[in-house]
Amino acid sequence: MILAIALSALAILGWSFVTKHFFPAANPPATRVVDGKSVPLPNPGADPAADSAMAVRDRAVVLKDSPRVVIATPKLAGSIALKGARIDDLVLTTYKETLAKDSAPIRLLSPLGASDAYYAGFGWSGEGVTLPDANTLWTANGTTLAPGKPVTLTWTNPQGLRFAIVMAVDADYLFTVKQTVGNASASAVGVRPYALISRTGISKDPDSWTAHTGPMGVFDGIASYGPNFKDVDAAGAAGIAK
Repeated sequence: MILAIALSALAILGWSFVTKHFFPAANPPATRVVDGKSVPLPNPGADPAADSAMAVRDRAVVLKDSPRVVIATPKLAGSIALKGARIDDLVLTTYKETLAKDSAPIRLLSPLGASDAYYAGFGWSGEGVTLPDANTLWTANGTTLAPGKPVTLTWTNPQGLRFAIVMAVDADYLFTVKQTVGNASASAVGVRPYALISRTGISKDPDSWTAHTGPMGVFDGIASYGPNFKDVDAAGAAGIAK
């Protein structure tokens, strides 16, 4: 029995090693042929709204494009962009990129416009009313988000609707976000909140039998690891419904 378990573990773990070193994924083409000429393809890490790889800027420069609220916990460091109300700057302070003593901590989130953009955003949908968008500048009631110190972002539209996003974080990795709307106008309105996670490009880490690399979510209390990046790419703009 022990031998069978050991052989099974070796087969599972060994397959990941074999596929990575002997059957590596092909690198995507760097150019395409247009009118008989070789033309460079855009950098997959670039701002999707831009039409050239030059749109990718240094992360430190991009972070200065917006006022920010600092994120400080025992295990996380980063900031929230008040322009667009995005959590787009997050580092795992207790995990390193390599085993080297001077290794940098693992970066999880990066702002749009920087390399490997990856962020969480929050907003509302509705008709006949001015809604906050990616260019909206929010006001924060604090300068630092920390365990036990939630931060509230607010913005009031021309019709008198007051949008609020309350963000909290615990001592580990859990963020809790609550969205509310206050209507001070004389008319009834209908809006619905949404949240999204946007990632530009595809993870450099391969999907395998032992490690899921791709979107995951919890729906009705059940974790779903169904789609990987290949599924998302094949679905295109239609997306994958759950």
